[in-house]
Amino acid sequence: MFRYLVFVWNDADAAARAQAQILLDAPQRSAGPWRTVSRGAGFEVRCAGEWNSGNAARHLAGGRGVVIGVLFKPDEAGVSRSAPALFDEPESRSIVASEGRRLLGRYWGRYVAVLFEPGAGSICVLRDPSAGLPCYTMQLGALAVYCASITDVLPMCGRRLGTDWAYVAACLSLVREHSRRTGLEGVSQLVGGECARHHGDALLRVCQWDPLEIAAAAPIEAREAAEMLGRCTRDVVRAWGMCYPSVLVSLSGGLDSSIILAALAGGLAPRVECFHYYPPHTDLDERWFARLAAESVGLGLIERLRPLGVDLRPLRALVPSAEPTNYLFYLEHSRREAALAAERGAAALFIGYGGDQLFYQERAMWAPAELLRRRGPSPKVLRALLDAARVDDLSVWRVLGVTVRETLGIARWSPLCEGGRERPLLAPEALRQALEAAACLHPLAHRHAEASSAKRWHVHQVLAPFDAYDPFAAPGDADRIAPLLSQPLIEVCLRIAPAIHTAGGWGRALARRAFHDALPAPIRNRRDKGGIEAHARMTVERNRPLLRALLLQGELVGAGLLRRAPLERALGGGAQIKTQSGELLEYASMEAWLQCWRRQGSS
Repeated sequence: MFRYLVFVWNDADAAARAQAQILLDAPQRSAGPWRTVSRGAGFEVRCAGEWNSGNAARHLAGGRGVVIGVLFKPDEAGVSRSAPALFDEPESRSIVASEGRRLLGRYWGRYVAVLFEPGAGSICVLRDPSAGLPCYTMQLGALAVYCASITDVLPMCGRRLGTDWAYVAACLSLVREHSRRTGLEGVSQLVGGECARHHGDALLRVCQWDPLEIAAAAPIEAREAAEMLGRCTRDVVRAWGMCYPSVLVSLSGGLDSSIILAALAGGLAPRVECFHYYPPHTDLDERWFARLAAESVGLGLIERLRPLGVDLRPLRALVPSAEPTNYLFYLEHSRREAALAAERGAAALFIGYGGDQLFYQERAMWAPAELLRRRGPSPKVLRALLDAARVDDLSVWRVLGVTVRETLGIARWSPLCEGGRERPLLAPEALRQALEAAACLHPLAHRHAEASSAKRWHVHQVLAPFDAYDPFAAPGDADRIAPLLSQPLIEVCLRIAPAIHTAGGWGRALARRAFHDALPAPIRNRRDKGGIEAHARMTVERNRPLLRALLLQGELVGAGLLRRAPLERALGGGAQIKTQSGELLEYASMEAWLQCWRRQGSS
């Protein structure tokens, strides 16, 4: 697994230089081997892990820094290819002078950049807009450290890391966005497209990439939207594919993974195989759709049986991380799919995560107001009302009411509107803490007060980065890639009006149209996939004793964030469990993360 450490200090301060020398000379006790890829007056960059799959250190000329990770650059024909290993002198000067804006405008990928102008005393650390590579930061005395994994910094830390309980409450209450905050006090992160500029002892953090600004600028009209979306999707998927000699595509039977397979199969690509894990019960079996997708591109389908429910016992032995992640997803997929990739000789696993968010699957009820505001009254607004009612399964009168309130400025959606929704086990104290913790929102959340609810919702959805770091990974595992969550495709989708994304009363309507000829009709016309709730319920049933032991005497109950009495009733079984399975599993993930840090000696 690719990892990095970036150290930044004030080189004009003799004490800071001395502390940096001591820390940098100390034996590296975390996973390695580490190698120094760039250094200058006031910074050093180290990397470790597998240097394949496009991961590289791309150097700026004249010692001006380095871009680490995966980086693509579109050529004159608009085809994205791996960026060169060395930037020339003029390009290097431009990148540094713009504090990374030139990188954001001309390149894309999964990277962190460290930019330095010799003699100027300023050092910038920039995270790419897709936030595909984690970028946590903390202060170690006079040094600022940036890393992909907090476990690489713990041996140097020398202090206990406390829990940020407001962050925990925000996560439980569903009011947290992709934000600077993490679950640990003293540890923050750069959000996608953010630049941290160090000058002497001063630090200035600026978001160089503004998704709401992109959503408002140069809207893509309906007549060209499908062609642009289709072309961009194919380009980013194929660019990721060319990083690997062989790829396994996880075919769920749904729209998004089928689009990825169609994009890979349509051009120059690595060796591609596709697989599908199916449950023993026929009412949850999606194999027919997965087979259709594979057959449509002339491939067979690897089919494997998976057990009912997920074994949650590995939650008892988590590796420390700055934030909890979707442990349930990785428990189900990590080791099983890593073994399959090793068996088939695949270097990467491609999944369809991000399609629902990018292509606008739900909350179409705000689309008519956004269209009315942009274009004024027209028959298209009436059509959008009917489409939105169909997408969200609401009455036209309900959507009309939402449109009137939105148009009059009576209400604008924000993540705070989600606070405590369908959270019957959540204590009122948790919601109170979450609503007061505005720092758990994106740093640009308050910049665009005039932005429509539809655009705010869309941005909120696409800024939920996929965590590429598997908490149960083993050395040599294939990379897990969500290629749809790539900067060029994010920007194209944000520039398309929600009413176009949901035209005809279909969620992800534009994506269906863009790949109309590449997808079998039964997949193109699917509205929903089944089995998610049933699968969660089976997982709870399979792990009921473990869940009781984990939650009833756990940190969340002890902190007053969960209500113990209803939690005990829910864990006792009964009909009510059908509506609480997903909630219980989310709380179990958070509790396991908290207990992991308690074992580490945090407070």
